[in-house]
Amino acid sequence: MKIRQEETTPIGNYFHDSGVRSIFLALETTVDDFEVDTDQLKAWCGIIINDLKGLQNTITKCEKEWIKKQHEDEAEEMKHRGAE
Repeated sequence: MKIRQEETTPIGNYFHDSGVRSIFLALETTVDDFEVDTDQLKAWCGIIINDLKGLQNTITKCEKEWIKKQHEDEAEEMKHRGAE
């Protein structure tokens, strides 16, 4: 589904504010080290998974808001056409 993020970009805001990219980059750098802290790596994976679930929830919320706005706009247009 394609939606417009009007006035603000909540999907982008969530992504950047969550810091998921920074943690992923740290994970990417660390996994190839010859000595790794597996507890740390598992914790980072958990954080990334939770952040991505949050991103998914944010996307779903934006989709629902977009659909609601579309329906409201359609109803408003019908009201104006009926007044003619």
